[in-house]
Amino acid sequence: MSRQTSDTLLPEDFFSHQALELTYRLLRNNNPGLATAIQNTLSHLNPVPYETLQGAHTGEMLFTADVYNSLSAHTIGKIVSALTTLGERALIEHSLHSANLSRLRQLIDDWVQLTEWILQHTTTDRSAYQ
Repeated sequence: MSRQTSDTLLPEDFFSHQALELTYRLLRNNNPGLATAIQNTLSHLNPVPYETLQGAHTGEMLFTADVYNSLSAHTIGKIVSALTTLGERALIEHSLHSANLSRLRQLIDDWVQLTEWILQHTTTDRSAYQ
Protein backbone atom coordinates (compact mmCIF):
# COMPACT_ATOMS: atom_id res chain seq x y z
CA MET A 1 0.00 0.00 0.00
CA SER A 2 1.49 3.32 -0.96
CA ARG A 3 1.97 6.02 1.62
CA GLN A 4 0.02 9.22 1.30
CA THR A 5 1.72 12.53 1.77
CA SER A 6 1.16 14.20 5.12
CA ASP A 7 -1.09 16.75 3.37
CA THR A 8 -3.67 14.08 2.52
CA LEU A 9 -3.59 12.00 5.71
CA LEU A 10 -6.79 11.97 7.74
CA PRO A 11 -7.29 11.07 11.43
CA GLU A 12 -8.65 7.66 10.43
CA ASP A 13 -5.33 6.89 8.70
CA PHE A 14 -3.80 6.41 12.17
CA PHE A 15 -4.41 3.81 14.88
CA SER A 16 -3.37 4.25 18.49
CA HIS A 17 -0.42 2.26 19.77
CA GLN A 18 -2.02 2.55 23.21
CA ALA A 19 -5.23 0.93 21.92
CA LEU A 20 -3.20 -2.05 20.71
CA GLU A 21 -1.42 -2.33 24.06
CA LEU A 22 -4.66 -2.14 26.06
CA THR A 23 -6.31 -4.70 23.78
CA TYR A 24 -3.35 -7.02 24.27
CA ARG A 25 -3.65 -6.72 28.06
CA LEU A 26 -7.41 -7.33 28.02
CA LEU A 27 -7.21 -10.39 25.76
CA ARG A 28 -4.00 -12.12 26.83
CA ASN A 29 -5.64 -14.39 29.43
CA ASN A 30 -8.80 -15.45 27.60
CA ASN A 31 -7.66 -15.13 23.98
CA PRO A 32 -3.94 -15.88 23.85
CA GLY A 33 -3.92 -16.35 20.06
CA LEU A 34 -5.34 -12.90 19.44
CA ALA A 35 -3.09 -11.42 22.11
CA THR A 36 -0.05 -12.94 20.41
CA ALA A 37 -1.08 -11.48 17.05
CA ILE A 38 -1.42 -8.05 18.67
CA GLN A 39 1.91 -8.44 20.46
CA ASN A 40 3.59 -9.33 17.16
CA THR A 41 2.06 -6.24 15.56
CA LEU A 42 3.30 -4.06 18.42
CA SER A 43 6.81 -5.43 18.10
CA HIS A 44 7.03 -5.14 14.29
CA LEU A 45 5.47 -1.76 13.55
CA ASN A 46 7.17 1.58 14.02
CA PRO A 47 5.27 4.59 15.33
CA VAL A 48 4.41 7.33 12.86
CA PRO A 49 6.91 10.21 13.05
CA TYR A 50 5.48 13.04 15.14
CA GLU A 51 5.87 15.54 12.28
CA THR A 52 3.51 13.42 10.15
CA LEU A 53 0.75 13.63 12.75
CA GLN A 54 0.46 17.43 12.45
CA GLY A 55 -0.53 17.70 16.12
CA ALA A 56 -3.83 15.91 15.53
CA HIS A 57 -3.07 13.04 17.91
CA THR A 58 -1.50 12.55 21.29
CA GLY A 59 0.57 9.51 22.08
CA GLU A 60 2.20 7.12 19.68
CA MET A 61 0.23 6.32 16.56
CA LEU A 62 0.62 3.69 13.87
CA PHE A 63 -0.48 3.84 10.26
CA THR A 64 -3.88 2.16 9.98
CA ALA A 65 -2.78 0.44 6.78
CA ASP A 66 0.18 -1.12 8.60
CA VAL A 67 -2.05 -2.41 11.40
CA TYR A 68 -4.43 -3.88 8.82
CA ASN A 69 -1.58 -5.50 6.87
CA SER A 70 -0.14 -6.97 10.06
CA LEU A 71 -3.35 -8.32 11.57
CA SER A 72 -5.66 -8.99 8.57
CA ALA A 73 -9.35 -8.20 8.40
CA HIS A 74 -10.28 -11.63 9.76
CA THR A 75 -8.18 -11.19 12.91
CA ILE A 76 -9.47 -7.65 13.43
CA GLY A 77 -13.02 -8.98 13.27
CA LYS A 78 -12.15 -11.56 15.92
CA ILE A 79 -10.68 -8.82 18.11
CA VAL A 80 -13.88 -6.76 17.85
CA SER A 81 -15.90 -9.86 18.73
CA ALA A 82 -13.69 -10.75 21.71
CA LEU A 83 -13.83 -7.21 23.10
CA THR A 84 -17.60 -7.11 22.62
CA THR A 85 -17.95 -10.40 24.51
CA LEU A 86 -15.76 -9.02 27.27
CA GLY A 87 -17.98 -5.93 27.49
CA GLU A 88 -21.19 -7.95 27.51
CA ARG A 89 -19.85 -10.14 30.31
CA ALA A 90 -18.79 -7.08 32.31
CA LEU A 91 -22.28 -5.58 31.95
CA ILE A 92 -23.98 -8.78 33.09
CA GLU A 93 -21.62 -9.38 35.99
CA HIS A 94 -21.25 -5.70 36.93
CA SER A 95 -17.52 -6.39 37.10
CA LEU A 96 -16.22 -3.10 35.70
CA HIS A 97 -16.36 0.34 37.23
CA SER A 98 -18.23 2.79 34.98
CA ALA A 99 -15.00 4.60 34.02
CA ASN A 100 -13.40 1.33 32.90
CA LEU A 101 -16.55 0.34 31.06
CA SER A 102 -16.42 3.68 29.25
CA ARG A 103 -12.79 3.01 28.26
CA LEU A 104 -13.77 -0.42 26.97
CA ARG A 105 -16.55 1.14 24.88
CA GLN A 106 -14.05 3.61 23.41
CA LEU A 107 -11.62 0.79 22.68
CA ILE A 108 -14.31 -1.19 20.87
CA ASP A 109 -15.19 1.97 18.95
CA ASP A 110 -11.54 2.38 17.91
CA TRP A 111 -11.54 -1.14 16.50
CA VAL A 112 -14.89 -0.61 14.77
CA GLN A 113 -13.48 2.54 13.14
CA LEU A 114 -10.52 0.46 11.96
CA THR A 115 -13.00 -2.03 10.47
CA GLU A 116 -14.81 0.81 8.69
CA TRP A 117 -11.46 2.05 7.33
CA ILE A 118 -10.78 -1.45 5.98
CA LEU A 119 -14.17 -1.56 4.28
CA GLN A 120 -13.62 1.85 2.69
CA HIS A 121 -10.12 1.04 1.47
CA THR A 122 -10.55 -2.54 0.30
CA THR A 123 -13.92 -2.43 -1.43
CA THR A 124 -13.52 -3.07 -5.13
CA ASP A 125 -15.18 -0.84 -7.65
CA ARG A 126 -18.61 -2.43 -8.05
CA SER A 127 -19.14 -0.77 -11.42
CA ALA A 128 -16.46 -3.06 -12.86
CA TYR A 129 -18.82 -6.00 -12.35
CA GLN A 130 -21.86 -4.37 -13.92
